[in-house]
Amino acid sequence: MRNYAFSIDLGGTSTNFSVFISDEIISEWWVPTPKDNILEMLENEIKNEIAKLKLKSTDFKAIVIGIAGIVKEGIVEKAINLNLSGCDFGGLLQSRVNIKVIVLNDVNLQALGESKDYTSLFLVTIGTGIGAALIVNGHIVEGHNGAAGEIGHIYLDSKTPEENASAVGLVQTAKNYLKSNNDYSSLRDLETFTAKDIFEQARIGDEVALKIIHEIYFKFGKLLAVICSAFDPEVIIISGGVSNAGDLLLDTINEGFMEVAFKDSEICISEMKEKAAVYGAMRIVDDLYWEI
Repeated sequence: MRNYAFSIDLGGTSTNFSVFISDEIISEWWVPTPKDNILEMLENEIKNEIAKLKLKSTDFKAIVIGIAGIVKEGIVEKAINLNLSGCDFGGLLQSRVNIKVIVLNDVNLQALGESKDYTSLFLVTIGTGIGAALIVNGHIVEGHNGAAGEIGHIYLDSKTPEENASAVGLVQTAKNYLKSNNDYSSLRDLETFTAKDIFEQARIGDEVALKIIHEIYFKFGKLLAVICSAFDPEVIIISGGVSNAGDLLLDTINEGFMEVAFKDSEICISEMKEKAAVYGAMRIVDDLYWEI
């Protein structure tokens, strides 16, 4: 009887593994993602964990993989950080491990996990980059090319959210500001700084940090209002590393959102965080989305 399953979040830097049965996580671990031989790494990790748990491949119902890239009906159309293009990644891995493999875009998988209490939602991940996913009536919207939700590439006043609202973009925007302005900022006292540092300095009253955060995420809130006008989700959920900034981020986004929103809508910070992908895999394995 196939009862167990794997959830794998395959990122460009690290790969997170979970084994679960029903809604119980049995084991979790992560390894660095290699530049080459990704399939071999996955095969070895999967087989080693199965042996460690004293199970067999026939004990597993499925392996659900979230990949940072464009995925259309299970085919990885493009995953730049993983050097994959036009690849039936799931089929290749399935032939190695003899377990059903289902492949999705990583943010779509997270959105499926977040949708436990909603039938319609828009999930935005703000981390190294910007990702997003849309669920309508309980189903993921992939789009014609599998690129639905790629709001990080929408141009806003000559720049994209990827360029200024991501963690990398926020840091670069702050560096550019400090180079072109003489305003005092405690950020100047730091040899290097991260997005987290910018939010921390803003919290203690640094006016430059506050100004940069407000300018970027107020505009981002306006973008989310446009998304709501187009798709009318029940809720917008903010996830990713930058979401750890909490109320300072959320309040600024809400301010921009409310200035132009057609109607009020709930915007909140994800409570599931990185576990959302695992819960998404659980939903899939329970046949709530795909038939396995």
